[in-house]
Amino acid sequence: MSAPAPNYPDADRGVSLAATYITGCVVSLVFVVMRLCARYSIAGVGIDDWLMLVTWIAFVPVTVLLCILCVNGGTRHLAYLAADPDKLVWSIKMNWISQPFVIFCLGTGKVAVSFLIIRLLNRASIWRRYSLYFASALTVANTIIMIVLTFAQCSTPAALWDQELKERTKCWNPQVQSSFSIYGAAVHTAMDFFLAGLPITLVWGLQTDLRKKIALCALLGCGALTGICAGVKTSKLLSLNERSDITWETVPLFMWSGIEIILLIVCGSIPALKPIYSICLGKRSFTLRSSQRNTLSAKKNNNSRRSYIRQRDDTEASLGLNNVTQPSAVHVSRMSEDEIAMTGRFDKEGTIQITKTFDIQRD
Repeated sequence: MSAPAPNYPDADRGVSLAATYITGCVVSLVFVVMRLCARYSIAGVGIDDWLMLVTWIAFVPVTVLLCILCVNGGTRHLAYLAADPDKLVWSIKMNWISQPFVIFCLGTGKVAVSFLIIRLLNRASIWRRYSLYFASALTVANTIIMIVLTFAQCSTPAALWDQELKERTKCWNPQVQSSFSIYGAAVHTAMDFFLAGLPITLVWGLQTDLRKKIALCALLGCGALTGICAGVKTSKLLSLNERSDITWETVPLFMWSGIEIILLIVCGSIPALKPIYSICLGKRSFTLRSSQRNTLSAKKNNNSRRSYIRQRDDTEASLGLNNVTQPSAVHVSRMSEDEIAMTGRFDKEGTIQITKTFDIQRD
């Protein structure tokens, strides 16, 4: 006796899913290339740039896998795929194999944005810098655990897509993996909003006009869009507890995850494109200045002592950093954080430079 026909149409959502990933892969590639060109033009390619490149590289295979899945009808309802057992097994297998790539992209993308903010803040704030290190470590740990749990939930991973093998294999309750996925997605959502909000706490305290503050906040806080996508994706995870229609129910998850990855790469690269803006406006040419290389080498080999010298006028005193053979002894008077005047600006490399002005006296 054949199974009763389902009471919903045989729809296929693969076209929109494949179009989203293909378009996003191309657009994100453009931003990654521009980012690397911008960094190379100032001799400043760093770990955040390499992590973003790794994120895009991992985004390519998941795009290919999902496009193959979509072309072969793997995004239809499970009941209709069951008419061809071999195609059913293949579709579920491709679905599971694609998931770790998506999780990896989300993890490395968020860590790349975190290291970008650390680079922009420079030495502006110790607590901000170490909070970003902690958030990055938590993101890496959650990413690894989610990837491991994807295939560790059954003693034989192939039982995830082979129903006959699953009947002979010991597997966890699906809610175990689903519950941790919800937790991990919630942490990723919180990470997105944290990365969007932390630079704003610094920018808003800078001594500049309101228009520039708002522009900087919008530039550094655009990552909140990824947090919105992550929140929507987290709400969709609740439908996977039973896995009754996994080929259909995972389509919205892949869709929102893909949009989140694309926004991570695009929004996470925009603050690093300042040299590109200058080149487009004709303010500078695309060259790797040898003086910058020499400066970087000199910093490593320079063993001369540094000291703070007194620079005082009639109204205030500031600290100047010069290379000298013998430092002068100075004594910094105690004062609260509120008594320190702070100004900030972006230098030509995109780093936020913070200057604190306070009184000193020589012993």
